[in-house]
Amino acid sequence: MFAGICMFVAEINCMQIKVKIPFLFVAVLTWIVIISSCANQGMPTGGPKDSLPPVLLETSPAFRALNFDGDRVKFTFDEYVISDAVSEMLVISPPLEKKPTIRTKGKALIIQFNEELKDSTTYSLDFKNSIADNNERNEYKNMRFSFSTGPVYDSLRVAGRLMNAFNLEAVDKGLIVLQKNLHDSAVFRVRPDYIAKTDEKGFFMIDNIAPGTYNIFAINDANNNLLYDEGAEEFAFIDSVIVPSAKFFAEPDTVVDGADSLLISGHTQFYPGPIFLHQFTEDIFDQYLDDYKRKTRYKCEFDFSESVADTFNVRLIGFNTNNWYQLEYNDKMDSMSLWITDTTIAQNDTLFMELSYFQLDSMAERYVQKDTLEMVFIKKEKKKTKKKKRSKETKEDKPKPIEQFSWISNAGSSTFELNNDIYLKAPEPVSFFDSTQVVLYLTDDTLKTPLKIEFSKDTSTWRKYVIKYNWEPETGYTLEIDSAACTNIYGITSRRFVKKFVTREEDYYGSVIVKATNVYCPMLVQLLKNDDDETVLFEHTIEKDGTVVFDYLAPGKYKAKVIYDENGNGKWDTGSYQDKYQPEKVGYENEVIKVRSNWDKELLWDMKPDNSFIKNIRDLELEEQKRKAAEKKAREERENPKRPANNLNNMMQGGGNMRGTDIIR
Repeated sequence: MFAGICMFVAEINCMQIKVKIPFLFVAVLTWIVIISSCANQGMPTGGPKDSLPPVLLETSPAFRALNFDGDRVKFTFDEYVISDAVSEMLVISPPLEKKPTIRTKGKALIIQFNEELKDSTTYSLDFKNSIADNNERNEYKNMRFSFSTGPVYDSLRVAGRLMNAFNLEAVDKGLIVLQKNLHDSAVFRVRPDYIAKTDEKGFFMIDNIAPGTYNIFAINDANNNLLYDEGAEEFAFIDSVIVPSAKFFAEPDTVVDGADSLLISGHTQFYPGPIFLHQFTEDIFDQYLDDYKRKTRYKCEFDFSESVADTFNVRLIGFNTNNWYQLEYNDKMDSMSLWITDTTIAQNDTLFMELSYFQLDSMAERYVQKDTLEMVFIKKEKKKTKKKKRSKETKEDKPKPIEQFSWISNAGSSTFELNNDIYLKAPEPVSFFDSTQVVLYLTDDTLKTPLKIEFSKDTSTWRKYVIKYNWEPETGYTLEIDSAACTNIYGITSRRFVKKFVTREEDYYGSVIVKATNVYCPMLVQLLKNDDDETVLFEHTIEKDGTVVFDYLAPGKYKAKVIYDENGNGKWDTGSYQDKYQPEKVGYENEVIKVRSNWDKELLWDMKPDNSFIKNIRDLELEEQKRKAAEKKAREERENPKRPANNLNNMMQGGGNMRGTDIIR
C-alpha cells in the first residue's frame, strides 16, 4: 500500500516538472535574446579561421608526363588561389627565352608558354611558396612540377647550399646555374642549361637533369640576364666539374606476411653529395675617379675605385710652384686627402687641378689617365646677429687671441679601461711635435713626478699619436701637454692639454682563452661584437697549435671568428675566377660566448677547415630563458584556466547577480 502511494506521488511530481519545462525553456530563451540585443554590436565571426592550404586536384598534363607537345600547363585546386607572387618566384628549368603568361581561371592556375619548348627535354617548374588561397593566404608549400617533351624523363638532381664567403651568411634568391659548355667563358656568354634559386636558408636543388658533365656556378644576377657580369656581381664556383648520377639501394621488407616473395623497397641516392658554394665579389681592376670635393680652403678629398699607390700625381694649373700640398692616404690607398700647405694658394675660391693615375685599356694594358678638375670652395655665410652696444669702458678693441688647435683624445673624465692606450689626434697635419712636453703622472702626486711612458706615432692613422703605459687598476692619472708643444703645417700651435682619469677595477674584467688545434697556416682569431655587423673588437694571429688569450674584456656577449690567412697578409682575401682560386676560408664558433666579471672562459677550438660548415650561432643563455618563460606560461595556464566569458553560464552556476538594470543596459 505504501509503495503504491509513493509511485503515485512520483508520477504527480514528474507531471508537474514536465509542465514547468516549457516555461523554463521560454524564459531562458527570452533572456538570451534580450542579452544578445543589448550587447555591443559587431560583425559575425563567420566560423573558424581557414588555416588549410589549397589542395591540388588535377594537373594538365599529368605529373611526369612524356611526349608533351602543348603550350600551357594547368593546375586545378579545390579553392580559388592568387598568383601575385608566382611571376616573381617561379623558376623554370631549362630557362626560357621569354617569360610565360601567368593567369587564373576559376579555381585553376594556368602557365602559358610564349615560345616553343625544346624537343626531348625534361622541364621543371619550381613554384616554391608562391601559390596561396584567396581567403587567408595559406601557402601551398614547395610546389614542384615536371614533364618531358620527349619519350625519356630525366630525373637526376644536384643540391647544396650557397653562403657569403666572408661571413658564411645564407644567400637568399641566389641564382644557381649548370653549364654543359665547359669553356671558361661560357658563364659570361652562354645561357645556362639548368637553373635554380636558393631559399632564405641558402639551400637549392636543380632536378630533372639529363646525364652529362657540367660546371656549376652561383651568380647574384642583378640584371636578370642569367650570365655573370665580371666584377659587378657576386659569384661562386667550384674547382672541378660535376657528373650527376643516381643509384638505387634495395631494402627487402621482411615484415610482409603471407607472401611468397619478399616486398622490395628502397631509396635512391643522388650524386654528387651536397655542394657548398661560397659567394664573393671578384676584385677586377677597374680604375676611375669616384668622387672629389673641397670641404675647406685647405683640404681636398679624392675617392678612387681602385688603389692609386705609386701611380697618383697632381698638378696645379695656373701656378708655377712646388711643395704646395701634403697627401694623406687611407689603408687601401684608394682614398686620399690633399692638404694645401701654401696659404696664398688656399685663399683662391676656385683651383684647377690635373690628376694623373694608371688606367687599363680594352687590351688590359696600362696607360696614364688624366682628369682636369675644378675644385671650388663655397664659404658658408654666417647668420647675422644683432650687435650689442658696447659700454665706454670696453670701447677699445681687445687684442685678438692667438689661434691654437685642440687635441682630440680618448682620455677623459670617464673610467679608463686597463687594456686601452691613450691616443692623441691633431685636426691638421703636424710639422713639429716635442714629445718631451707630454707628461703623465699620478693625480695624487703633488710633485707631479713623470711616469715612464711609451710615446710613438701611429703608423696606421695620420696625425695620430699613441701613449702606452702599464696601468694600475683603480688609480687616478693626469695627462698634461704644454701649450705650443706641437705646431701644424700652417704654423698654428697646440693649446695646453690636461686630462684627469681613473682606471677601472681589475676584477670587473673577464677573459676568453682559446685553445686552438689543427692550425696549419697563419690564422686570424677574432673576437666580435654580438650583433649583425660583427664588428672586430680584438684580433690575434697564430701560426701553430697553442693558446690565444683575450683579456680585459668587459662583461657581455661576444662572437668568435677565424680567418684562414693562407697568404699571410693579415687580412681576408676574396677569390678570383680569372685566376682560379677560391676566397680565403673563414669559420665561426657556433655559440655566443658569455663573459663574466673576474671569470675565465675556456674555448676548445678545432681549426681544421670544414667546407660544409653551416653558421648557426646559438645564444644558449637566451634559449634557456625563452624555454623557462614558455614553461612558466604553460604552467600558469594549467593552474589558472581562463573561465569562459559567458554571462548565462556564470548565472546558471551562481557566479553573478542578475539585476534588471544590467539586463536593460
